[in-house]
Amino acid sequence: MKKVMFMACAVVLSTAACAKPLENAKLSINKNNIKVWTYQDNQNPVFMYKAETTLNVPIEQAVALILNIDHAVSWVPYLSQVKMLSRDDKKGEFQLYMVLDFPFPLKDRDLVVQGKMTKDAQGIITIQNKAIKKNYLQNSQNVRLTHYEGDWTFQKLGPQKVKVSTSGFANPEGSIPLSVSNMFVQQQPYQMLQKMKTELAKATVVSSLPESLK
Repeated sequence: MKKVMFMACAVVLSTAACAKPLENAKLSINKNNIKVWTYQDNQNPVFMYKAETTLNVPIEQAVALILNIDHAVSWVPYLSQVKMLSRDDKKGEFQLYMVLDFPFPLKDRDLVVQGKMTKDAQGIITIQNKAIKKNYLQNSQNVRLTHYEGDWTFQKLGPQKVKVSTSGFANPEGSIPLSVSNMFVQQQPYQMLQKMKTELAKATVVSSLPESLK
């Protein structure tokens, strides 16, 4: 079975900075029950983001979609390839290799993600991810990203309702216009949560979760 922990889908068009609370956050998008906030570090002109929505599905079903890397390319924006490198279901730890499709003439980006899944005493499930320096499949055709962090958070609101939040940042490397970066940082998480809703509407079976989340 190839189902495994999935990354906090990378928005790779923002500039790396230390993860901070939402300071001076701006509500950039608020429609279709999806909210996207963008904010900036004092020394960083490019946006970071947080997005959230509520879904009328069991929490297990929402988490299972994120954990299914076989299906990820069909709904995660800009993701062209993802491969599981290692996993430990008991510890909730994993490594993934990802390729992100950038528009011509930019080179595609790739990265290796180290992830950790946890469930707290209140039942909130969190998937935390960061890029690590690893030479797996590194070649001149792609630009390797080494500064990325992101997360997913799932909070059960009822038997058939869950609050889903995602946030992140990355250093895209290379030369990308600031206006283009900021546009994608606002739009990508909105598109991602919209597609997530569509995929969950198709689902009929709730998959079991890894041992670390039970």
